[in-house]
Amino acid sequence: MSATFDSIITHTHAPYLDRARARPFVKWAGGKRALVPDIAQRMPESFETYWEPFVGGGAVFFSLDSRINIAQLSDVNASLALTYQVVRNNVEKLIEHLECHAEKHCKEHYYAVRKMTDLKDSVEVAARFIYLNKTCYNGLYRVNKAGNFNVPVGRYKNPTVCDADNLRAASQVLQKATVRLSDFHKAIPGSGDFVYADPPYDGASVDYDASGFGQEEQRRLRDTAVRWHTAGAAVMISNADTALIRGLYGHAPFVLHEVTAPRTINCKADAREAIGELLITSY
Repeated sequence: MSATFDSIITHTHAPYLDRARARPFVKWAGGKRALVPDIAQRMPESFETYWEPFVGGGAVFFSLDSRINIAQLSDVNASLALTYQVVRNNVEKLIEHLECHAEKHCKEHYYAVRKMTDLKDSVEVAARFIYLNKTCYNGLYRVNKAGNFNVPVGRYKNPTVCDADNLRAASQVLQKATVRLSDFHKAIPGSGDFVYADPPYDGASVDYDASGFGQEEQRRLRDTAVRWHTAGAAVMISNADTALIRGLYGHAPFVLHEVTAPRTINCKADAREAIGELLITSY
């Protein structure tokens, strides 16, 4: 997908306002809503800036926004990062585009929109991203080796393409956030900050990014987490409970916490069972 990212870096410019609680505005495989109580229990009582370098659907950020004053959010998914920007800065225009998609939604419209890979307007890119996310099979995000979204249409009778109230609420929450299109290693937290990293899990089969996220990337994240810790930030990482992850983090300064979470992405409902995961902290 082609898009212009001249404004992909934004700055916090509005005070935190009283508002309806926002929820993630996209479905996301591996979303952490079910783990929020465990994360909240183990995160620092207070911190300066909140960093989330794999923001994804933003379930943790939106659920815990009352504890966050300033946020630095980032992701390597270009369409996702741009969509956050549009929700933050141009939500009313986005709502207009999504309402048009909702009116036209059908199988033919879905595949026509999926083929639109050369959009230039940021609002159109964001509307396409949310529309496909809300109407594709099982809310899955998957790309081929060329980086093109290739998930088939879902079997929804009345999908909620445009939740205008939630988009507006999310836009308000995002006023206290800076959002970047960026790899995790470019995050530079300082002393007193808190970093929550939720990378693609070890062994996950979802093609989140054309470049993949294999064992070498898992090791690079561990090394980066050590750097964050050395800089004085409190670090929390969620990942699968596997031999590789235990080997990477099974020593100081890291502490392993075993937690369970439901498996939400599976074509068979009876296979969506609770699985063991790890929350890893540097404190």
